[in-house]
Amino acid sequence: MSEHPEVDEPPRDGRSTRWDPHRRERRDRIIEAAIQAIEEHGPDVLTAQIAEKAGVPRTHVYRHFDGKPALDLAVSTHVAVEIARHIRAAFAEAGPAIGVIASAIDRHLAWVDEHPNLYRFLAQNAYAIRTPQGGAADAKAAFAAEITAITAQYLNALGLDTEPAERMIVGVVGLVDATASWWIGRRQPTRAAVAAELTDEVWLIIDRAAKQLGATLDPNASLPKI
Repeated sequence: MSEHPEVDEPPRDGRSTRWDPHRRERRDRIIEAAIQAIEEHGPDVLTAQIAEKAGVPRTHVYRHFDGKPALDLAVSTHVAVEIARHIRAAFAEAGPAIGVIASAIDRHLAWVDEHPNLYRFLAQNAYAIRTPQGGAADAKAAFAAEITAITAQYLNALGLDTEPAERMIVGVVGLVDATASWWIGRRQPTRAAVAAELTDEVWLIIDRAAKQLGATLDPNASLPKI
């Protein structure tokens, strides 16, 4: 942030701005290359390996990012958006509440199963990388944000207080994330078995929270449209 906010930045002329689409394209290519390199080489991937995937000299990587933390943040943010979209799709499905929860959990575990090194990268950087808004750009943050927002909408549709949603989801997300981290290093029991156990445990948390708000939820009833 500038120490002199009252001073406006000089306007950029056409010779500078005309290269913006090219810069964005090159930047996006480096982010995608970083993701591929992490998937292949693990969370401690080297800049040289990212540059090789992107097809650019190593020195060119940091022409587009202000150091490794900036690149890590860009990768984490990009992946967090994809995870959020992935989870959101589960809640768009029709069906009983317990089925929707099961779908969301299974989708999350499926993503972790398919992208173990990327998940480790996100978990490893969860506390080291912060967004400009102060939040963590990682899998857990994306999962928490989506589940919290959707839960609040359902509570509102049911005429219940939405304020407890965030506190309740902290427990849900912590449970799911800790279990995913434990399972990814073992792959036993099966993903289906872990998802089923998590679904039961998450429902117990949600059901308890609802009862504290004076509501009784039926796991087999369809969720209200939001």
